[in-house]
Amino acid sequence: MKKFLKYFCLALLIIASLYGAGRAYYWITDGFTLSNISSTFTYDPRWATRELSSTEKEQLDSILSQKFKYLGKGCQSYVFLSADGQYVLKFFKYQRFRVWPLLETLSFMPFIDEYRQGKVEKKRKKLEGFFGSWKLAFDELQPETGLVYVHLNKGEDLNRFIHISDKMGFEHTLQADQMEFLIQRKATMLCTYIKELMSQNRIHEAKALLSKINALIISEYLRGYADNDHALMQNTGVLDGKPIHIDVGQFVKDSRAPDPSFYKQELFNKNYKFRKWLKHHYPELLEYLETELKDLIGPNFYHMKPHFKPHD
Repeated sequence: MKKFLKYFCLALLIIASLYGAGRAYYWITDGFTLSNISSTFTYDPRWATRELSSTEKEQLDSILSQKFKYLGKGCQSYVFLSADGQYVLKFFKYQRFRVWPLLETLSFMPFIDEYRQGKVEKKRKKLEGFFGSWKLAFDELQPETGLVYVHLNKGEDLNRFIHISDKMGFEHTLQADQMEFLIQRKATMLCTYIKELMSQNRIHEAKALLSKINALIISEYLRGYADNDHALMQNTGVLDGKPIHIDVGQFVKDSRAPDPSFYKQELFNKNYKFRKWLKHHYPELLEYLETELKDLIGPNFYHMKPHFKPHD
């Protein structure tokens, strides 16, 4: 019995050590590997973006001639910052859209295979939604997103390499034509920008920014574009004094969007958590924002409740 306990404790120690090492490695690397940003996808006409102008091609060439260093990660992508600090490069986190390998191994069992196929289909639809959103954002919402370029199809159009360094500082060289990625102008996060304005007593500008955010949202919905992500604070940046969408992963065309009852509810949803943040940090801005929302939404503002989607 003592011998059994000895081996049992040893096994637990090994498992705990492996788990700890795995977590430590993930913390150090953020889970980044080249395989996690690479795919085996072939050309799909659905993801063909508009052709670049000669000026845009020159700009793209200049940007890609720089090196990019690891900046961070989001739910959908790994993010890298250009050497001049003006642009971010984003790659899909493909591991999020792959089924656990063990399910493949056990797929000879019918109930496991059925579960696996369901997972595969769900992840496929989710990834296609992100692809469609990136394309839509670049083709039709470029000023609202600060996008410079979106590359969703492998090909031979770029004929150059991308040089990146990961979180640990290791450098990697990628064939641009074989990667799916986007390039976006670097913006300041919304809350950071507001804090900077308020620390300098630039209250007028802060209030104007709040109005610009609401005007941006309404303008998009009136044109039939909906953003299904309600994380306004996390997904909004400020560029040249104007708000832009940092996260461009959940745009869709929606026939309901121009309907006042629809976009007013969305306006309420997107500002709901933001209003809580303002209440805690800058009550004077909250008062301004709520006065504006009451004017934009109307009497229903007093009775509305937020409707968040599951991912929120």
